[in-house]
Amino acid sequence: MVNQIRSNAPLALSVASMTVPGNVLATVSNIMEFDGASIGFTHHKTWEALPVALRGVIRPESSNIVFPGTHPRVEACVMALFRLGQQNPVETRRFVDFPDAKLKTVNDIEWGPNIFIKVKGVCWYVRDGNAVIPLLQPRKKPLPESGMAFYASLGRQAFCKGDWREAVIDLIDLSGDDDEVVAQPIYQSDLSKLDDRMIAQYVTTFMAAKERADALRASKTKNPPKSKQRGLFDPPEPNSPE
Repeated sequence: MVNQIRSNAPLALSVASMTVPGNVLATVSNIMEFDGASIGFTHHKTWEALPVALRGVIRPESSNIVFPGTHPRVEACVMALFRLGQQNPVETRRFVDFPDAKLKTVNDIEWGPNIFIKVKGVCWYVRDGNAVIPLLQPRKKPLPESGMAFYASLGRQAFCKGDWREAVIDLIDLSGDDDEVVAQPIYQSDLSKLDDRMIAQYVTTFMAAKERADALRASKTKNPPKSKQRGLFDPPEPNSPE
């Protein structure tokens, strides 16, 4: 099992999915929802499968051979990516294979003192003369349209600079139940463009919520709840079966 951890450098997808712009309390609730929980998987292999799958050279039913022993959720997402590659193959290039391209798998965006947002990408391909960097949305719960647009804007901020300033950020939505996962491309041209005011609202809401969540966590750590232990000769509590 993988312990759910708290980080001062969350992934962009997590920020986009947790933030309710303009509603700090709802965002705090989302941030703290899985505190201390254990999860059985990560989507590391889903990202690893992306460049291979999009080439369309491997049949979806063979994906479990290429990526064996994966969690059912990961397997569903990987198979969906392989199906997408079969339908619309592209010649992907992995960041790690082209170090001179100066594209890192994880880029940091600094939002404040000790607060960095990590944006993950693993490959690019060329469409109509433009470099396209696909980002994954593998969570079961779909993001609202504004969340998708915000996630894409973080991708552009992280990757579309310097020699890559003209690159396009597309998303691949893998939301839905495990037996119904379909890899749905969401093109940059189809996403609504968030204005600076809305982007600022996402940023300020998340930062305020994270500060409040961190304070609540610190308070719980300093003052853990005390469990009351009954003595051997204490009378039974009301409604006790004793």
